[in-house]
Order: sequence, then C-alpha cells, then structure tokens
Amino acid sequence: TLKSRRLGFSSSITVHETFSASEYDRRCDPNVTCCKLTPDFAMRIKQELNEYKLTGMEVHIESR
Repeated sequence: TLKSRRLGFSSSITVHETFSASEYDRRCDPNVTCCKLTPDFAMRIKQELNEYKLTGMEVHIESR
C-alpha cells in the first residue's frame, strides 16, 4: 500500500544571518572538473568508477 503524502508551507517567515560577499566568495570555481570535461575524460572517469565498483567496492551478498 502506498502512503499518501502531503506538502505544506509554514505561515511564519524565518530570516537567518549569513556571510557578506566580502567574507564569503560565492563565485564558481572555473577549474572544476565539469568545466574541463571532454568525451575522452568522461569515459576515463566512467571506466575508473566501474573498475572500482567491480573490484574495490564492498557489496552486500544479497545485492549481487
């Protein structure tokens, strides 16, 4: 049986303090992997992940 789900919104508003722009740099890092991702690099990442999943990752016996 599926449980019914409900979504509700609070009528109260809560405001929290945060860091100013001079205290916390929110700009994205241009050196992140996704900015340098080529098809070849993506394939190497996929192969490395699959190799780890096959040989290095512990898996519950019932999940095999």
